[in-house]
Amino acid sequence: RATLIYTRSFHVEHTSLETLQECPKCASSSFHLWNTLTDHSISGEPFAVIDCTTCGFRFTNPRPDQRTVGSYYQSDNYYSHSSTSKTIVSRLYKLARRWGVRNKHKIIRSVQPKGRVLDVGCGTGEFLAYLMSRGYLVDGVEPNQTAREQAIANHGIQVVANTDQIPGYEQFQVITLWHVLEHVPDLRATLKKIFTQLASDGTLLIAVPDRGSWDAKHYGTFWAAWDVPRHFYHFRQTDIQALLREHGFLLVATKRMWMDAFYIAILSEGYSGASRPVALIKGLMVGAWSNLASMLSGGPTSSSLYVARKAKA
Repeated sequence: RATLIYTRSFHVEHTSLETLQECPKCASSSFHLWNTLTDHSISGEPFAVIDCTTCGFRFTNPRPDQRTVGSYYQSDNYYSHSSTSKTIVSRLYKLARRWGVRNKHKIIRSVQPKGRVLDVGCGTGEFLAYLMSRGYLVDGVEPNQTAREQAIANHGIQVVANTDQIPGYEQFQVITLWHVLEHVPDLRATLKKIFTQLASDGTLLIAVPDRGSWDAKHYGTFWAAWDVPRHFYHFRQTDIQALLREHGFLLVATKRMWMDAFYIAILSEGYSGASRPVALIKGLMVGAWSNLASMLSGGPTSSSLYVARKAKA
């Protein structure tokens, strides 16, 4: 493990990368290199992952700037932006997504049986289409043009490219970010914007990979949910809890996301060098063990879901 100290004198030679000079969570300028990870799914390039020496927050740095980051999503392997089912893994992803859509609706229905929902990072729109069929009014935000166009064309959903294009304030009873917060370029600006758009006592749902999970430790640098450079941030539960408090949200519940462990383990096995059949079989076994370890230890699963409410003044 490297212990190189990063300060404001740290330079980047690659012109398509940007370097954060401050920790996105605490604004400290003292970092150290945790590890260098490979983008296994698309580019094969290495990216540095940094730990803040003040608060322990982990983030990718340097990272692609906003002019070039889109190229790291342009692949059939990035399934949330695609409706194809060409491989076993992509078909499993689509099956898991269909199950997940119903489970997400169940969670939302328990806290808000009707109203208006904004899904930030809605992909190709299957989740919002399901909610719309259950009587909700829905809007979406999706930066990827191809996925956005599919959501509009296939489901007739109003989808814009960024949250700044959503007019008005305090108009949504529910705002969701399913595996989105780790992708946004500015954590604080995103959470501040969401706070203004969420209705009084509205519900915020955030799902992110959890680097405190058993499988994150098991797979190490091959853990698929590092997903550099698309994942700018690598959260622990304490990180999300602190960010929610800072931005005026009250944490109501933290839930385990059982299905993620299987998908992440299958990908991680492949990144570790296993053949597709072996990765599938072993990934299912490791995913099940990871979930069992979470149950027995009380620790997080591969991903955690945070249910929060907008705090009353």
